[in-house]
Amino acid sequence: MKTILIVTFFFFLQFSLFAQTIGGNLENFPREMDPRDTLDYAFLNVHYRQSVRENKLIPDKLTESDMVLQIGNEKSKYVNYKILISDSIMAEELKQLELSMLQVLNGALMRTKKAGDRSELIKNYPKGQYWVRMPVLLDRYVYTETKPTFDWTFASDTLTVLGYLCKKATCSFRGRDYTAWYAPDIPLSNGPWKFNGLPGLILKVEDADRDYSFECTDLYRVDWKSPIYLSKIKNTIKTTREKFRQAEKAAMNNPNAVIGNSGLLTVPKGEKMVTKTRPYNPIELQ
Repeated sequence: MKTILIVTFFFFLQFSLFAQTIGGNLENFPREMDPRDTLDYAFLNVHYRQSVRENKLIPDKLTESDMVLQIGNEKSKYVNYKILISDSIMAEELKQLELSMLQVLNGALMRTKKAGDRSELIKNYPKGQYWVRMPVLLDRYVYTETKPTFDWTFASDTLTVLGYLCKKATCSFRGRDYTAWYAPDIPLSNGPWKFNGLPGLILKVEDADRDYSFECTDLYRVDWKSPIYLSKIKNTIKTTREKFRQAEKAAMNNPNAVIGNSGLLTVPKGEKMVTKTRPYNPIELQ
């Protein structure tokens, strides 16, 4: 019974936090999304299949996410495509009074329950910096850092990705060795996640252990007004990259400390909550 409660808790976490915020009275809650700031408009969308080995002890189990890099004239945003689309659908559904708030929220949960990576990264926001929002169990952390430098070494090898002839480059970055394939015919010094600094768009990149891999599955020009926006989500924890790494590791090693203090899950008196240590294989090892 205890195991079922814990699984249910994680599955409906977003809903529980939302209901707690509004006192459980969904129908009296204003029908609107979190406030947003439009930072730029995308002219190119680049989709990546992101594969992550979260647990080194289970090497064949990979978590895949459909991510999209929205590229604008000044800024770009790397985010989960399913969540991005779900937010747009939810915004439209909130305008339809024939749908209850419960229906809208349940629909959003069903669309995104297997979405994968829920982090967000905005490049050049503020100017010259990277803005990162990362969920860890019950919390959301936000930090900014100076645009990271990748010390690329160029090679003569080539590879065709999505019909584009790509060139090879390698580098070591924060504890991992990467091989990247970039397209000189797309002269944008950008790529998935934090990757940058090559004379062409990065279409494929993976680390030596293949714990993290990113491969372009589609790219297209955006000929409609597509905002690159920042959602002003409440109750985020502002921190630094270094302190975030410490908090993430602590939460993965001791989930009880986070879940038990949340007040969202009750355990019978005299019993202890039992949760397993969660696998910890972050992309940044340093």
